[in-house]
Amino acid sequence: MIAPLSVPYRDVRASELSWSLEAPDQPPLHARHHPVGALDVEVRILGASHQILVRVADRLICRETVACREPAAGPLPIAIERELGDGYHYEVRCEVRAVDPEHFPAWALALNDYAGALPEATVAVFPTIPDAVTAVVVEPLPAALHGVLWRTWHTYPQAGGGGDVVATRTVLHRAPPSGGAGGGMPGLRP
Repeated sequence: MIAPLSVPYRDVRASELSWSLEAPDQPPLHARHHPVGALDVEVRILGASHQILVRVADRLICRETVACREPAAGPLPIAIERELGDGYHYEVRCEVRAVDPEHFPAWALALNDYAGALPEATVAVFPTIPDAVTAVVVEPLPAALHGVLWRTWHTYPQAGGGGDVVATRTVLHRAPPSGGAGGGMPGLRP
């Protein structure tokens, strides 16, 4: 689903983003619900950032916020794991990369095309700045894990060309992964 945003794009950088599980509810510019088994996953687009709320039977289990919030500016964490209520385990991986002016427009267009073709995706665009894209893809995990995976990408074009791309990959599951010690799900790099 493509969601054109009717607000002006604010020139931000990835270094201004912060991550939180404790931030309060943020007013969305666009919201979409994804039922995943017993979970209700609400994707909130906050402009060039996002908030994901996960509920079970109207009970909030997780509230992930990646946004420019004062006074909690970045940097984003590389990896964080937390035990949440009701036996849920949360894992997030974040990656920030600078893309040169020559490749940034193609990167933003490819992201828009890729995510825009997925029925479980929400893609927010600023009509006057086509290189500013926020994409969120929600996917169920294998049934044995009783959980959900969401991936996000945010492109931040900069004056003069080029910009930052922020990718996150989050897993929220109830059953512990099998097949090894050390915790964590294999292959979760964005």
